Amino acid sequence: MRARLIATALLAVAYLTASPVLAGETAKIDIKLFQFKPKELEVKKGTTVTWTNDDAIEHSVTAGKPGKAAQDFDSGFFTKGGSFSHTFDAAGRFTYFCKRHPNMQAAVKVD
Repeated sequence: MRARLIATALLAVAYLTASPVLAGETAKIDIKLFQFKPKELEVKKGTTVTWTNDDAIEHSVTAGKPGKAAQDFDSGFFTKGGSFSHTFDAAGRFTYFCKRHPNMQAAVKVD
């Protein structure tokens, strides 16, 4: 019986942590050790995502891919402790990168 309760609790935790963020909600992405964390985030339309720079160097959050920036959003460069927010109002998969460090790439999937 105890094993069954533990299994049920683990499934509930897995479901809650894998669920997309609800519309009108907020979500957070950390910039740490030259990486966007999480690398892929799933949200609902209307969600505002905030990126926070935890590195001691400037980064950007720029829509598109290196060499092919999109017009959807661009934070410009911001330093440690700085943040940038964008509200995703359309469905799709939005890739982004850091202009200064093009190997830093990630995506937000909007349902």
